[in-house]
Amino acid sequence: MAGDADSEDKTLAPSQQRLDKAREDGQVPRSRELSGALSTFAATCAVGFGGAILVADSLTWIRSSFIASGRMVATARDNNAIVNAFYEMVGHALISIAPILGAAMIAGIIGSIGLGGLLLSSKALMPDFNRLNPLTGLGRMFSSRGLGELGKSLLKVIVLGGLGALLFWRGNADKMALIAGTQPSAITALGNMLRFDMLIMASGLFIIAAADVPLQWWNHHKQMKMTLEEMKQENKESEGDPHLKGKIRQMQRERARSRMMQSVPTADVVLTNPTHYAVALKYEEGKTSAPRLLAKGTDVIAARIRELAAENKIPVLESPQLARALYRHGELEKEIPTALFRAVAQVLAYVYALRAPGPSVAWQAVDVPPGWDPNDTDAIGRGRRAKIAAEKVAADKAAADKAAADKGASA
Repeated sequence: MAGDADSEDKTLAPSQQRLDKAREDGQVPRSRELSGALSTFAATCAVGFGGAILVADSLTWIRSSFIASGRMVATARDNNAIVNAFYEMVGHALISIAPILGAAMIAGIIGSIGLGGLLLSSKALMPDFNRLNPLTGLGRMFSSRGLGELGKSLLKVIVLGGLGALLFWRGNADKMALIAGTQPSAITALGNMLRFDMLIMASGLFIIAAADVPLQWWNHHKQMKMTLEEMKQENKESEGDPHLKGKIRQMQRERARSRMMQSVPTADVVLTNPTHYAVALKYEEGKTSAPRLLAKGTDVIAARIRELAAENKIPVLESPQLARALYRHGELEKEIPTALFRAVAQVLAYVYALRAPGPSVAWQAVDVPPGWDPNDTDAIGRGRRAKIAAEKVAADKAAADKAAADKGASA
């Protein structure tokens, strides 16, 4: 009852990690009915088709054993000789039935690994004292698995009992007719009848196995199902605690921000929005092919970048479009995008002019190519319309020039 109550909470399909762990623990679907059916059928086939050879061998070693025993009793009571003769008789018997046992063993192994696959797990060999608990055993008895085992037992009785009764009534007249025949022919006919009956009864076990295989698979899948808490715990173990991961990411961002702020005093210029955005640029001639983005930020971080620039006497210039474009499209410690080279070159030219002696030039914000300013949502459309207008003007001019040329030619 308790097992069924617990299974009601398990509504999630088992994860691959849970299935792999269960396999390591030796928990795989197994069908004893399939293994038993294959083993019994293989042994029955071995007896049915090799029975004559088995009987002949058995008669030979039994006759030899009796003759040897009679000689020993008649001549001398040698206990060692009697024991040796007994061992020899047992050895001959085992050799005679070895094909039957081998066929049954191989078929049983095939049936065992047919459903769950080959599995070698030392954990499955460890003793489980929970199975000795009578309350646990009672719970299993009245669980859905216990009801399934009861259903299999009833099915086995019905199938095998029905086949046995059918074979008995079907061949009863033929067996009774053997009484009127000669002894050798009657024994041969009886052997053939029994061989047929054994094969039919052994084949009937596959009906039980066909019902047991999906049942065992369903029971295993149901047992492996997970609750929501188990799924969350597994995700924590495999991917890490989300809170811990969040703290780690926060620490990483703080360290990256600290390194970024440490590089601001080495910048050549800081561009602002003027208040919401700030980016720091540096160009090292001969070391890099283009300026690099040392730092970028918005709001509080942007204010801190401006403070550091003021403390270290770095030029702070207002260029809203370029600042937004660099913040959106630029990557830290990487060279700026190629499309922004011309705009940044104008900024650096102004900065270098400030360093040179002489009167300073008034600063004017630079524009960026259409589509690069994140706030200019219609820039691409305007650029496309401007291109169309330019193409129209060029076409009209070409048409006018052609008309003028045609008029001059006619004159």
